[in-house]
Amino acid sequence: MTANLIQGDHVSCSRVGGALRRESSRLLHHARALEDALGDLEAAQGRITDGAALATAPIGSMATAAAALRELRATADDLDEAGAALQRYATDLAEGHELGRRAQRRVQSAGLLLEGTRVVEPWGPAAAQEAERRRAQAPEVQSRVDLAAAHVGRARGRLEREVTRLTEAFSARSQAVVSARLAPLPPHRR
Repeated sequence: MTANLIQGDHVSCSRVGGALRRESSRLLHHARALEDALGDLEAAQGRITDGAALATAPIGSMATAAAALRELRATADDLDEAGAALQRYATDLAEGHELGRRAQRRVQSAGLLLEGTRVVEPWGPAAAQEAERRRAQAPEVQSRVDLAAAHVGRARGRLEREVTRLTEAFSARSQAVVSARLAPLPPHRR
């Protein structure tokens, strides 16, 4: 039998997707800790009654931390979506591999060959009946090969669209973080 009709490693795609989803969960855990800390700070500020002490409260820093919290949660959500997209693709790819194996067995049992995704008759002399049998089976065998290739092609298209969307989202979040880091800190009051 020739090389696999369907290329790609569904196991690795699934593992990378799982790793992204675990990282998402870790970031959400950090976001909850940050949210608790911000809540404690807000509660502490609410208890301050001395006007001088209130003037030194880090309100600008809290707004920056709250913005960071929103970005952290959004990034975690995007990582989870990326992991889920890779795991869906891994499932589709595994199904495509199975369709490809079945198609390749059908090609072989029909006495035909694959050139890429094209079913062809083997080169050389053959008995008239054998040649006619191969020609008669070629369209049905070709449709099985096309089904496997189309299945994976659609899955790759879905993954590509999702990756493009998420790349844009990650880029925008990265720009927001860089902008926030470059912005001047609020003045510290004493």
